[in-house]
Amino acid sequence: MKQTINYLEDLLAIPSPTGYTNDVVDYLAKTVTELGYDYRRTPKGNLIVTVEGQNTQEHRTITAHVDTLGAIVRAVKPDGRLKLDKIGGFPWNMIEGENCLVHMASNQQTVSGTILIHQTSTHVYRDAGTAERTQDNMEVRLDAKVTNETETRALGIEVGDFVSFDPRTIITEDGFVKSRFLDDKVSAAILLKLLKVYAEDKIVLPHTTHFMFSVFEEVGHGANSSIDPKTV
Repeated sequence: MKQTINYLEDLLAIPSPTGYTNDVVDYLAKTVTELGYDYRRTPKGNLIVTVEGQNTQEHRTITAHVDTLGAIVRAVKPDGRLKLDKIGGFPWNMIEGENCLVHMASNQQTVSGTILIHQTSTHVYRDAGTAERTQDNMEVRLDAKVTNETETRALGIEVGDFVSFDPRTIITEDGFVKSRFLDDKVSAAILLKLLKVYAEDKIVLPHTTHFMFSVFEEVGHGANSSIDPKTV
């Protein structure tokens, strides 16, 4: 169990909104290589480890996805804050008050921030508590001294940059794990643990089995490609 939790902590600590998954797949590749496995990466970005079994004609495929919900920068506002588009399906109120990172493609650095509704103060906006949270009124307030669009763009932020949410991972003394993105990184951690056990104990599976780590599940097409035709 401890090793599974270690894998899970590692995975949760790597930002991986759909479309921004190279880092987490690199981690998977390094881990399975250290366990002695070969792997392949598909053009779509999935990582597949094939473990040969006794029956090589009827295969099994097990999948877990390592991409998560997230956002991209939709616009830089005149006041220097950011408008967002969602990656994946979730209500806006689910991320209100959440810490986040903006991953800048221009310089490969990050800027932290907070996701808030524009009308945050009940002293100023009477509808602050009742207003519907939408794409138009939710924004990122950056942890940077910026007051206008020019200053924000000078940081390197551009439209299309990925935004990841703080997973807020907590592991209690009793072993409970609280975190965003347990869907589905907990499954990925379990698959890594299984691969470790199979390698160390030299277990031969009944069927050749493909362990597929997919990277587009949150937008609806995670493991629906690259499935071996012998899978039954």
